[in-house]
Amino acid sequence: MAWIKRNLSLVISGVVALALMGFGGWYLWAAMQKNTQVDTDINQIKQEIETLLAKPVTPNAQNLADAKKQMDRLNAFMQTAKKQFPPTPPPAQPLDNQSFKSLLQTTVDELHKQSSSVGIHVDTNYYFTFDTERLPVMFPPESLRPLSERLSEVKLIASILFKARINRLLGMRRAMVQGERSIPPGPAAANDYLTVLPRVSAETGMTLWPYEVTFNSFGPELASVLDALQRVEYGLVVKSVSSEAMAAVTQPGVQPGRGPRTNAPPKALETIIDERPLKVTLRIEVIKPSPAPR
Repeated sequence: MAWIKRNLSLVISGVVALALMGFGGWYLWAAMQKNTQVDTDINQIKQEIETLLAKPVTPNAQNLADAKKQMDRLNAFMQTAKKQFPPTPPPAQPLDNQSFKSLLQTTVDELHKQSSSVGIHVDTNYYFTFDTERLPVMFPPESLRPLSERLSEVKLIASILFKARINRLLGMRRAMVQGERSIPPGPAAANDYLTVLPRVSAETGMTLWPYEVTFNSFGPELASVLDALQRVEYGLVVKSVSSEAMAAVTQPGVQPGRGPRTNAPPKALETIIDERPLKVTLRIEVIKPSPAPR
């Protein structure tokens, strides 16, 4: 006992060291057991994989029947879905240079008359993205049908804008069809054509034609446009909507923040600044069941 008292710190250190060695031994044994279990699990999984790889990969009658049934269901679903995106109605008469030129001129005239009848401003000589086709009398044969389809879609979109009573149509742009006569870079090309091309979904066989329309309107008219685009029977998808407020419109003789210079007492309520119209740009895609233009 006297020795323990004289070497108490040494005894305590020895007991602590012995306890740590015991804990370390237990921890090492537990880790080894865990590693052994992991190795066992890995070997079991490897054996299962090797067993699966060793099995012959040959279809049987049941597998083929199931695959055919699933393919039939998929084709039936695709046919049903395509009914929601009807193709563009064919032209009333076979397309050639003369008939397309007449169809283009008639459609442009109808759109201008429609806009004028409801008081919507459209530039007098605006050709609704077909300015390139205004003068030529000869068109590549492969471009006639795609051009007539784009003309039908432009008419549909413009009619929706006019029925919603927008204030002014600033412009429309579309993707160029294959075979359409290109024009040099400049204002005409930028005003009529988008730089993007139509997208084709190989899985569904659908073609997505991009359009962009820019117009002035107030909030209620914009809501009417979006609602009409949603309800149209053709596959129109609004990809994006951007808007910015135009400059405020002031009454004649009234400066913003001031009343007109007069000796008469001011009225109790007087409108100084009218509601600001919006400049709206819509990006639209028209979904067509037909393949991409050749």
